[in-house]
Amino acid sequence: MGRVTQAMRTNWKPILMVALSSLLATISNAGFGFWLFAWVAWVPLFLVLKTVSNWKRSFWYGYMFGFIQYAATFFWVALLAPFAETGNMLTNWLITCSGFVAMCLYLALYPAVLCAFIFPIWHKQTVREPNFLFITSLIFKPAIIWTGLEWMSEWMLSGFPWTSIGYTQWPNLPVIQIASIFGVHGVSFILLLFNSLMAVLIISKWKQHIAAVVLPSIIIVSSFVFGVVELKRSIETTDQVRVAIVPGNIRQNEKWKPKNFSSIFDHYLELIEKASTKNDIKDLDLDFVALPETAFPRPIFTRLPNTYSHQLQKFQRKREVNLLVGAPHYTYEKKTKDGKIIRKAYNNVFFLSWDGRQLGSYAKTHLVPFGEYVPLMGLLPDLIQLPTGFTPGSEYSTFPVPNHSDLRMGVAICFESSFPNLVRQFTLKGANLIGILTNDAWFENTPAPKQHFSMAPFRAIENRVPVFRCANGGYSCIIDGFGRLITPTIQPENTEGLLVYEIPVAADVELTLSTRWGNWFPIFCFLSGLFQLALQSRFWAKRVGKA
Repeated sequence: MGRVTQAMRTNWKPILMVALSSLLATISNAGFGFWLFAWVAWVPLFLVLKTVSNWKRSFWYGYMFGFIQYAATFFWVALLAPFAETGNMLTNWLITCSGFVAMCLYLALYPAVLCAFIFPIWHKQTVREPNFLFITSLIFKPAIIWTGLEWMSEWMLSGFPWTSIGYTQWPNLPVIQIASIFGVHGVSFILLLFNSLMAVLIISKWKQHIAAVVLPSIIIVSSFVFGVVELKRSIETTDQVRVAIVPGNIRQNEKWKPKNFSSIFDHYLELIEKASTKNDIKDLDLDFVALPETAFPRPIFTRLPNTYSHQLQKFQRKREVNLLVGAPHYTYEKKTKDGKIIRKAYNNVFFLSWDGRQLGSYAKTHLVPFGEYVPLMGLLPDLIQLPTGFTPGSEYSTFPVPNHSDLRMGVAICFESSFPNLVRQFTLKGANLIGILTNDAWFENTPAPKQHFSMAPFRAIENRVPVFRCANGGYSCIIDGFGRLITPTIQPENTEGLLVYEIPVAADVELTLSTRWGNWFPIFCFLSGLFQLALQSRFWAKRVGKA
């Protein structure tokens, strides 16, 4: 009986350690706000891996860690059920909760693969007399593999970059400056490197090979020093762009009701008028006013005149205000074979001049699966009636900035702002200023809007350009090229809030390494991981052959 009880205690200990890691990883995310815990969140998990006897158990501990963490971090996905539009509330909850569980089961594969991959050097039977190469591999391997896996998660199955642990550090300005070279994944690398270093200091006789510990310590400290130096540097600006941010903050359950469109339209006009007369920028005229994604939840910018577009043009002429606004847009195309007319819907941003001209438009290129389009729609049973959704845009359009002939502006719509490689396309096309227009009202009273917001400072640092964020039901603000908030933040519940500010912009800024080469660092880590896997497989094959 005593042996059974002892065995049960022994089995529960690693599970509790894994759960502790999951808890620390969860609360380190934006929305919970304890970002310091990200520096030690993985340590209990790594300590557990030292005790396992085979790679399968290592895999399942990693899977448990991932599933608990992602279920706790992204629980808000399940709360989207009321907006699912499947036909009835039962299938709404069935489809949404099933999708949520499936998403967590999928995302948990990434930490599971990491744990299985590093098993040979972490389990207790391999840890004999350590040498320099062994300790070095022990410390660096988790960081290299995880960084490569994060890159995979950014594009696999349409991509879900929210799992990048680098985003936890958005308030930690010195550390995240390395994103201008390595991107957000470089910050993830530093975090995993520190976690594995801490675990090694606990479990290994590292003092016999101090050089192996010194190298990662220097890298970690250097990243911090680099950030401190960068934050003291200034970018010489050439222009002051006068912008008003008007989020409106309409609740999601009211936004799409047809009967509410008129009141929503009037609400935004009132806020625009208030912004255009606000005296925060020395009585100078605004260059433009920004409204959020689908601020007008009806396609009013069509070839055919309508009451609302006419009223808006009249208002713009009277106030001489340029308007950047999100709205759905429809196009009608004729099929070549049967001549049937098909309608395509786009999630658009329009840039409208005060005199009625359209300065440009951009259609969202990376849509949200199941939110804006349904993958494999033809395979779903008739019981599940889902809307077909939007069509993705085909190019990364940039806009001129009124009154600043030497400037261009790129605008990412909602989910797009979480993709570093997408946002940098605007900078490569000459954008000196990046806008993020989003509708985060889907996730009212959850950590999701803050998690989404935490990505904006990284897009600014990666491209070293200022970013303005206009979010319905989210966090609206302006961020400089170093990731610093330079304005107060409009909170999600503030329906009357607005910002009027002069954004310092540089017309000629040298492209960062992150802008020029994109995800070069995580790709390098991914290829390094494949190379290590090949060597590891060869080693075990020889070992099995000798046995």
